[in-house]
Amino acid sequence: MRAECTPSGSTRGLALPYHGPMRTSTLLTLTLIMAPLLACSEDAPTRPEDGTVELWDACVWDGQEIRALCQPELACASNGICVPRCDAVAECPYFEGFVSECSINSEEMVCRIGCTDDLKCPDTEGAPLKCFQTYCVRDL
Repeated sequence: MRAECTPSGSTRGLALPYHGPMRTSTLLTLTLIMAPLLACSEDAPTRPEDGTVELWDACVWDGQEIRALCQPELACASNGICVPRCDAVAECPYFEGFVSECSINSEEMVCRIGCTDDLKCPDTEGAPLKCFQTYCVRDL
């Protein structure tokens, strides 16, 4: 029995041939229409507005520290958390059992919290902290 020879793109019936480039353009058009709809999912995280991140919360977006995220009276320091600016240690918040200090971090004076002897950090009710080189910093 011999196989029937049919031309490329033939439907073998009454329908007209559907050319290959038409299939490609149809798929491309559908893809371009659907891509923005799928990309704009409500589940996608959004970057906080500048000046809205509160005390002890993370000022990191997409893996980078962004100083502008912190509220105006705060600075982005300690490995990516918003901390108070200070001129003296008396301006820094007190956490029982921990030592606070006012010291330079990058270009400005900020409050820093020292770790305890057993390398513990306080619960600030913000971003989690860990001990790094005697100071509490944002836990990556």
